[in-house]
Amino acid sequence: MNITLKRLALGITSAGLLTIYGCGGGSTSTPAPIIPAATTTDVPVTVVDGPIQNATVCLDKNSNGVCDSGEPFAKTDAAGKVTLTVDLADAGKYPVIAVVGTDAIDADTGAVPVPFTMSAPADTVGVISPLTTLVQQTVASTGASTADAAASVQAATGITVSLFQDFTKVAAPTDGSISAATVARMVVVTTQQQVTALGGTVLGSTTVDGATITQADIDKAIQKKLLELLPALVTAMSDPAVQAASTTADKEAALLAAAQTLVTNSGLTPASMATVVAINTQTSSTTPVASAPAAAGFNLVNFNFVDASNVFVRVFSGSLLQNTPDADNNVKYVERRYRSNAGTLAKWGAGGDPWRQADLHWNGSAWTNCPLNFENTSGVRDALGNSTYNYCDSYETGKTNRATFDIADKAMADVYAQARAAGYTNLRIADPTLLGTATFPTGSSLFYQTGTSLTTAIAYYPGSSSLVTQYSSAVSAGGTASTQAAGVGCNSTEFKTTNGANSTTLEGLIGAMTGTPCVFGQGSFTYNTIKYTSPDTSDEAWGNSTVGIGTIGTAPVGAGTAPGFYSGNTKLRVAFKGTGTNPVTYYACKERFNNGSTRNCTEIGTGSYTIATLGDARVLTLNNAPIQASPLTFTKVFVERAGKVYSGYQNKPVVSNSVRLNTIAATALLTQLGLTVDDDPSVPLTLTAASYQGTWDIRDPAQTTGGMTVFINANGSVACQDTTDLSFFACSATFTNPSTGAFTFTDNASSTASGNFNFLAGTGSGTYSDPTSTPTTGSFAAQRR
Repeated sequence: MNITLKRLALGITSAGLLTIYGCGGGSTSTPAPIIPAATTTDVPVTVVDGPIQNATVCLDKNSNGVCDSGEPFAKTDAAGKVTLTVDLADAGKYPVIAVVGTDAIDADTGAVPVPFTMSAPADTVGVISPLTTLVQQTVASTGASTADAAASVQAATGITVSLFQDFTKVAAPTDGSISAATVARMVVVTTQQQVTALGGTVLGSTTVDGATITQADIDKAIQKKLLELLPALVTAMSDPAVQAASTTADKEAALLAAAQTLVTNSGLTPASMATVVAINTQTSSTTPVASAPAAAGFNLVNFNFVDASNVFVRVFSGSLLQNTPDADNNVKYVERRYRSNAGTLAKWGAGGDPWRQADLHWNGSAWTNCPLNFENTSGVRDALGNSTYNYCDSYETGKTNRATFDIADKAMADVYAQARAAGYTNLRIADPTLLGTATFPTGSSLFYQTGTSLTTAIAYYPGSSSLVTQYSSAVSAGGTASTQAAGVGCNSTEFKTTNGANSTTLEGLIGAMTGTPCVFGQGSFTYNTIKYTSPDTSDEAWGNSTVGIGTIGTAPVGAGTAPGFYSGNTKLRVAFKGTGTNPVTYYACKERFNNGSTRNCTEIGTGSYTIATLGDARVLTLNNAPIQASPLTFTKVFVERAGKVYSGYQNKPVVSNSVRLNTIAATALLTQLGLTVDDDPSVPLTLTAASYQGTWDIRDPAQTTGGMTVFINANGSVACQDTTDLSFFACSATFTNPSTGAFTFTDNASSTASGNFNFLAGTGSGTYSDPTSTPTTGSFAAQRR
């Protein structure tokens, strides 16, 4: 009681003092009350697929994907909204997550049947959605900024609106482009199907390194897998069944069927989780993994072994000097590719085929390519296996994450089977029994690596096959052929027997692509003595007035058994027409089987184009691509340079997983399969005769037509064709010095020639002797197609 009285008395005395000093002869102002400084802040969050009620939202301070005790959390209301009370010191520092359980309700689709988790980056927590989850997973996997991660996801999906908005408040696009809301729903449905596919057997099971798999481990594995599957996921949305759905129920059923197929074909399996979780645990662990000292060596990056005479090998190689960090803490590596076809070996550096090493790209200041033995750059890996990369002088840049496992004394067959079961398919052995009971020697390491491209360059192949052609205005105008005079417009020789002339300017190309087809009567052709008639009453030829931006499908054209008048592939095309500034109209077209020509197109969307100057080139890019273009792994561009227009590309950013072997392990594996390992990082890679495989047009330098075409095949065989009458004749070519491209040539008419092919430029020159021509000697120029 005494303590209470004293406190009360102190309070009265203070009040009295305030009264005395507030009256008469002194200051008449009242001192401002002392307000304690705020220590928390309110953070509003909206959780949407549709608005989701009863989701648990929290600040994930330890980034483990779980709402732990001590982390601020709250439940969402019927509008998907919640306010978190967050310590000021924590605001903007940590991602937020939304745990959506089976007690949650989606305003659009009802009760949630399968639980899932979503997230948003620390600096953009206003909305948590499937799209912000993709961004946050990119941030977590790569260390990229939120802006860079968002740009990567947008490029991969084709979404043009902000990924951080509440897309439920945005009207669905009516121009044929991709819907952010539909992508988001596809992400959720696929996530739920992946959860279902894994079932309850994974939780609590053991990883390959002996750890116990938790629900957070499963959630993380699924979210990382969704990033990897993103191109396939977006492709599934272009399925006609999804596009044709007119009701919410029909659309949900179509998305569910597409997600089930995607997960069945490419998703995580219970057998894969023991490896996948061990990889994820290592790359997110706070326990550093010891890095090996710098040394010369190589990593086996891709491998496809049919037999010892038919094999593809891709390695990243580095000398001691290249593997020693420079002043910027970067190391260098050289890409080397080897392909044996029926025992004929081709060597080159970049590109899916030897001739594609010639591809030129814009590196930000110049057009360049990757010469043989080009030094790519990679940041030194940190203790958790993270690194940056700059491939081929900014052709692609991004970040990688690597988990390292010691495989010494482990059976090669078991290690191979484990990697394949985990979904890593970049190493392929047609007959794994060839591995027998062999084991990896001491010092062998296996790397599981995830690469995320963040930037990709505008590029084009400079061969003649990439040149864009256009018809004259009379043919571009199209029309009904039966109403036009013989030899005019759609009935002209120009249209019937040529592809027009090479485009020289982007303006010329734009003006020629009018979107007006040449219309003929019902089409038919005879193939292998069988007549095929078009199912369409009119045969509309659109190649005269549209330009291609890609083909969906891989059905053969003009070979094998004809499926009918059409091949079954869809050709995507564009014409420069419509409303607004720089308009374009997109089309989906049928492909005639016998000759691959473009027929009977349907409008599928509208957009616009932009022209930019890059160095000595002008580049046309297309905007607002239609959803049907989603399966393409690139976006089409058109490059005007030196009086020619090329069909170019910009690869879409992707997340790629690969399993790799270090030098010791790779050498042991290759030796076991009967392959000789001669990759010495200190010795530059040199070309072989088969490196020059491809199609070369050879003619007098002063001519643009005539001459002959030489086909140098991957198996070492050579064939020749007269470009005038298209007849084939026997010939042979011998490379006397593959390093310089020096060669000699003979044909069945006793003609001889000698000269040089430039591997990287795709050009050539030399002299010939032909006793059947006048003059009997002369010079020639060559151009690779």
